[in-house]
Amino acid sequence: MLATGMKRFLFTAHAVFALVGIATTMLGPLLPVLAQRWHLTDRQSGMLFLVQFVGGFAGAIVSTRLARHFSLHIITRAGLLLTASGFLALATPWRGVATLGIAIYGIGIGLSTPSITAAVSEAVPDCRASMLNLLNFAWALGAIAAPNLILAALHHGFYQIPGMLILYAIVLIGSAFLIPRTTASAFPEEPPGSKLPPSTLRLIIACGILIFVYVGIENGVAGWLPTFATRVHAFDLQRGALLQDTFWATFLLGRFSAPTLLRIAGDRFLLTLSICVAAAGTIALLSLHGNACLFLSVAVVGLGCAAIFPTAIAILSHRLSGQSGSTLGFMFASAGLGAAVLPFAIGSLSSATQNLRLGMSLLLLAEVVLLIAHIVMSHIAAQTNPADTETADAVLAGD
Repeated sequence: MLATGMKRFLFTAHAVFALVGIATTMLGPLLPVLAQRWHLTDRQSGMLFLVQFVGGFAGAIVSTRLARHFSLHIITRAGLLLTASGFLALATPWRGVATLGIAIYGIGIGLSTPSITAAVSEAVPDCRASMLNLLNFAWALGAIAAPNLILAALHHGFYQIPGMLILYAIVLIGSAFLIPRTTASAFPEEPPGSKLPPSTLRLIIACGILIFVYVGIENGVAGWLPTFATRVHAFDLQRGALLQDTFWATFLLGRFSAPTLLRIAGDRFLLTLSICVAAAGTIALLSLHGNACLFLSVAVVGLGCAAIFPTAIAILSHRLSGQSGSTLGFMFASAGLGAAVLPFAIGSLSSATQNLRLGMSLLLLAEVVLLIAHIVMSHIAAQTNPADTETADAVLAGD
């Protein structure tokens, strides 16, 4: 049985991570509103994703350094306060200030995400897998809530969006001071003389590339889906929000199914299957017409994307076996950089060709690169360490 203090810590951490999920995915459903208000081209819209996730990249890098000097609850608190400040700036009518706010809350997310993940992982080492899956469940609930918050605000008038953002920032500020104290450090120093072998370094690089590409795909889909639905399929905002909810709901379903599939099929097979399913869903998304086909395509993409990040992290964590140091922090940084680059590239290509469908075809190209990165990573892992399907389940965690 968990002690009362531990239960309070886990409940608070999961509630806060749901708020982080809202913050991370808010820009996608908000983008059509901002584009209309500021008369943005797709390239300019894509630049907003670049601003957010470059901030996330910087925050994740900084978190690996701060964790050597500060406890996790201090880093998380700082991240939440920065995120709140960013959303307060986003609520202003001035485009420059709002863009700065996006960068600031990106940094805050980059600080908070690895810190909360590490805190929960260290708090319950005996049931790490279930707790980290539950943590990801909370994040996905936040992702599902984000488009519905935008929709609820719009029902009360176009300019009620700023009010919703301010209220959300106030909730973040309050939650920052509810984080229980912990003396744990997210990324402890490696023992003296513990130098990683070249094969492990190659595995880290391959995994970093895979995560860079994957998170770019995930955010490219989630970020541009509302705009794609309204422009290409003439969806209203309510139906667009439902479409994005479909992506995150099937994404969540896939995450829950992953541990069972890992025990049956193994981590490398699951990665291959997931990438192929995501690619099949993307082909359908770009080529098929009709509302039912669109919802089905998005559901398939969500299922395919679900297990890729945690399974790749599982393979890497098993190979590092206690020598991870700040490596997982840099994996979060790689994720943030990928989330910045691909959504921006989609917007740039769409503006250049005046065709958003063509811009989103970059997702399919990225999935081909993802499959190649997976094959390379699996080859390196097979040479350095035999496959162990149980380890993937043991460290399965969300992004």
